[in-house]
Amino acid sequence: MAVYTDKKEYNTIAHMGMIDVTKDFQEAVTKACKKHSISSGIITGFTTGGVAGLTTLEFEPGIVTKDLKEAMDIFSPYTDETGKIIHYKHHDTWHDDNGSSHIKAALLSPFITIPFVNGEITIGPWQNLTLIECDTRNRHREIIFQVMGE
Repeated sequence: MAVYTDKKEYNTIAHMGMIDVTKDFQEAVTKACKKHSISSGIITGFTTGGVAGLTTLEFEPGIVTKDLKEAMDIFSPYTDETGKIIHYKHHDTWHDDNGSSHIKAALLSPFITIPFVNGEITIGPWQNLTLIECDTRNRHREIIFQVMGE
């Protein structure tokens, strides 16, 4: 079984900024298929850092700009109703303000695995692979792509 690894860098936007990375997953599969003469297998994407995640969703404005952020804020709000940053025990350790970010990232996942067949990732028509920044600041992130197949 062949293994191919690639990496891509992204500049993310704080507080649930999202980037559609579907084409980057497909590009990594295409490169792996050409380099190793494979056609089917799996691709795993892994984002580095403790407060970012990868998921699938329909990459449309309502979900991307409002709905998912509001849903995640129910589980792990950053500020209270007066706009004051909510204190998390995590803040005591690092003297920062991103405790809610770690919880949001834990509810997501730093990785996602997608099968591919005949060199094409097998996602649905309304399914986009999405990098989500959970931190309270804009960040520089990487996704490590690992393709395995035959």
